Formats: sequence, structure tokens, C-alpha cells
Amino acid sequence: MNKDFVYNYLNKRNSVLSLVDQEALKDEINSLKKKAILNLDQNLASAKANLEKNGARVFIVKDRKEATEKIKELCGEAKIIVKAKSNTLDKLGLKELFGENLTETDLGAYIVSQIGGDSDHPVLPSIELSAKDVAEKFSAKFGKDYPVKVKALVDALKKEINGKILEAGVGLTGANAITADGQIMLLENEGNISLITRLPKKHIAVCGIEKIVGTAEEAVKVAKAAAVWGTGQSFPNYVSFISGPSKTADIENELVIGVQGAQEVDVILIEGGVREKIGTEMEETLYCIHCGACYNLCATWNLTGQMPKINDAETIRDCTLCQNCSFNCPAKINWQGIVRISRNRYNEDGKGTENNLKMIENIRKFGNPFGEKASDSAPDELFCC
Repeated sequence: MNKDFVYNYLNKRNSVLSLVDQEALKDEINSLKKKAILNLDQNLASAKANLEKNGARVFIVKDRKEATEKIKELCGEAKIIVKAKSNTLDKLGLKELFGENLTETDLGAYIVSQIGGDSDHPVLPSIELSAKDVAEKFSAKFGKDYPVKVKALVDALKKEINGKILEAGVGLTGANAITADGQIMLLENEGNISLITRLPKKHIAVCGIEKIVGTAEEAVKVAKAAAVWGTGQSFPNYVSFISGPSKTADIENELVIGVQGAQEVDVILIEGGVREKIGTEMEETLYCIHCGACYNLCATWNLTGQMPKINDAETIRDCTLCQNCSFNCPAKINWQGIVRISRNRYNEDGKGTENNLKMIENIRKFGNPFGEKASDSAPDELFCC
């Protein structure tokens, strides 16, 4: 991993945090997310009613499979679909569903979609690729020369992306927050999301119900925290609030839906396993604002480019329990504690690693992780965590 990225990120973030009360902002994010989850059903009903009142259509689906089916239905016969970077959308298998009809519009996501990449960073998917890597791989794939200088390369790729946006019939986005007042909040730096929510005829926003907060004011706090801890900015370059399709009543005071912006706005809210986590040790995971701060300072991610996942019995063992994720979480989530809980559950289900299961067996049988001869001589094997 590029150490310059980590140091530059920390320098930028620390500079911004010197101007705000860091702990107070963390407390605010934790409190508003906790309150939103506590009032989830009421907020969900209000968000649906208020969005529909303003002309959007809202679909509440059970899981990712239903979300994918609904997206397919809503996209219909659209030949060109443009997509924003979204952790939620990335889990729905849309590339396999739409093939070449689907185009990523975030620059990093577009690069990775065309030539691949090893990073699973939720905010910076192409962080491990140099301009030279990108230029060479694009040139080889498309049979034409791409510039190596960063600005010229960005301009060349931007032109390709913009061409698709102008022709698209559907714009697909996630949502950084949905408010009970009836707004979709989207934040970005590139400006691509602003374009794909306005230029195509239809905008489809997809997110989990855990993203719902009470008010637009609370959503703005989420946007600020995501910028500060995610990329070290004081605020995102663009923050959009969308409450329905474009409209006008400028002629004879007659309301017309569909003007310069989208003619249709559809919101898909995924229930997933959210309610099962409420009131349990895993509830804290629902407070996540997906800023990527835990990735930026994770020892494992910086060494391997892959993040330990709490829902993966294998990669969760790669966590060093250094607590950087917990210390750097703007929602004050105790990720280290959640990792420990998840590991224990995998062990109880018999899904521990071979060494881990052996260590547990030794502890139960001999009172130590090394085995019967541990007290007589140096152990043949050492175990950690």
C-alpha cells in the first residue's frame, strides 16, 4: 500500500479536526444514528410517505435478491444505465445482470470495472493503481494510446464516462442518507452523481433502511463526518438533497413533472437483516456511515489491500485487533469488540481456522494454547489472537 496516501490522509484529516471538536462530532453522529435505529419503523414509514407525497416511488424490499429484481424491473428496456459508486449496489451483481449496458461513472470505479484492481476500499477503489498502470492497461485493452500524465489521463477517461451519461436512460445511485422528512442525500467530489441523477430520464436510489435518519440537518452532519474521516476534507465538494422528480409550475401555474431533471425518481429500501441486529451486540454495526476511515488506518488493509470482514469466517482472522478502526470511527463503533464477538460465534459454529480450533482444544485440555509439553520446553507452534 502507498504510505504517502496514509500520511497525506492523516495530515489533511488532522488539519481539519483541529478546527472542530472531534469528540463532540463523534458523539453527535453516534447519538443521531442510535436514535434513528431506535425509531426505525416510524422513520421508515415517514420517509416513504414524504417521498411519495413529493412524487417519488418507494419500494421496500426484503433482501438483496428482491432489490436486484426490482432494479431489473424498473430499468426495463434501458440500453444504457449509468451507476454511481455504491457499496450497496456493488453487492447486487448488477454487472452480471446488465453487462455492457452498465457503466460506472466514478473515475476510480470506472477504472476498476475496465481493467480490474486488488483494493476493496469503499471510497478509493483504484488506490493501488498508478497512472502508468492505468494508461498501459487501458491502451492494451482498447488498442489506443492513453496518456500517462494524471491530468491528461483523467480528461481522457472523463470524456468516455460523460459520453455514456449523456446517452443514459437510467441513473443508479446509493444514498448516504435518507431522511424521515423525505429526502435522499448524496455526497460526492467528482460531480458525476449530480449528472446521473438529473440527466437520465429515471433516477433509482438504493440503500439499506439503516441509512434513514430523522432530518436533513442530521444528514448534513453525516455528510461532514464522512468527508472529515473518509478523505480528510472539511466538507464534500457536492451534497445533493433529492425529494422527488423535477417539476415546474411556471406556465399558468400548472404543475408539470419532468423538466430539466429526472422525470422519475424511484427509491428502493432494503430491509436485509437490520431488525435482527437491533438490541443485540451487533446493533452498533448499523451506525456505520461507510466513510472508509477504518480502511485507511487498518494494518491488515495497508499490508494486503484486503480488509478483514466480520461476515467472513476466513478474513476476520486477519484482523490484528490493533483497535485503529475503533479509535478512528466517527460513529464511535467498537469494531474490535465486534470482531471478537464474530470470531467467538464462528468458533461456536465450528467455523474457526484449523490453528484456532487447535488452540481452543489445547486450552480446554491443558489450560494453555500450546499443548501438553508447553511447560517443559519452548513450544513448537505459537498462536496469536
